[in-house]
Amino acid sequence: MIAPPRFSPYFKPLAVAVALAMAPNVHGAGTAESSAVHDPWAFNLTLYMWFPGIDGNFSAGPLSDSLSLTFIDIAGKMSSFPMAFNGHFEAHYERLGFYLDGNYMGMDFKPHFDKVSKGSSMELGVMDYGVSYRLFGQAASEHVAQWKEKSPSNILDIYAGGRTIWLGTQVDFKDIGSASGSKSYTAPVIGSRIVAEFLPKWFLLLDGNVGGFGADNVKFTAAALGAVGYRTTLFGIPSSVEAGYKALNINVNSGGAVAANMTLNGPFVGLTGYW
Repeated sequence: MIAPPRFSPYFKPLAVAVALAMAPNVHGAGTAESSAVHDPWAFNLTLYMWFPGIDGNFSAGPLSDSLSLTFIDIAGKMSSFPMAFNGHFEAHYERLGFYLDGNYMGMDFKPHFDKVSKGSSMELGVMDYGVSYRLFGQAASEHVAQWKEKSPSNILDIYAGGRTIWLGTQVDFKDIGSASGSKSYTAPVIGSRIVAEFLPKWFLLLDGNVGGFGADNVKFTAAALGAVGYRTTLFGIPSSVEAGYKALNINVNSGGAVAANMTLNGPFVGLTGYW
């Protein structure tokens, strides 16, 4: 006859206590792992330099000025460097996103004709903002989570939002006087962005939008960006470097006080961090 195993009367309570103590840790580890893999949020920030030429005309009151200058021409004929701020920020939740892009330029032009002109100046601020939706490709959080081991994939986003344009102009002429004015405009914008990866670390970025449609005295506005990028890691942060060409067109008229119809276009260089 084999005697059944005898357990201490304290064994069962002790086993239950240990199981209860371990359960939260096991659940917490699973939750942390799940959170690390499936975190729906992702962000990126691009700081960039843009070197545009300018072609068009602008006016303040009854006085106007016309310009057709490459960036090299501008560098030699302007009183100050044209770029002051350029940045692009995105926040993504799953396939939905929010973007904010800002540009500011202060340009002081030397006179075209010394005997009659004292010169002119223009300040231009452009702020783009809106929402986006990823129609094709990985969600932004998956894109960042699989940064090192990810296989090449293509992305297509569509977006809609607004473009706020702040324009300040001043034109000075000898014996005629000077005129200045400033005004802000806001108009709707729609566009799309394509990221096509042709090598594991190399990609092509195409971004274009149109807007205005007569809203708030903005007859038309459009922007286009084409760039080649390289994916890397800087200080442990997923990053990319982009280089390409950017163009921006603005056609606004507030009834004579301030007006501009110009195109700015030139090389673009950016650095983006992802997290």
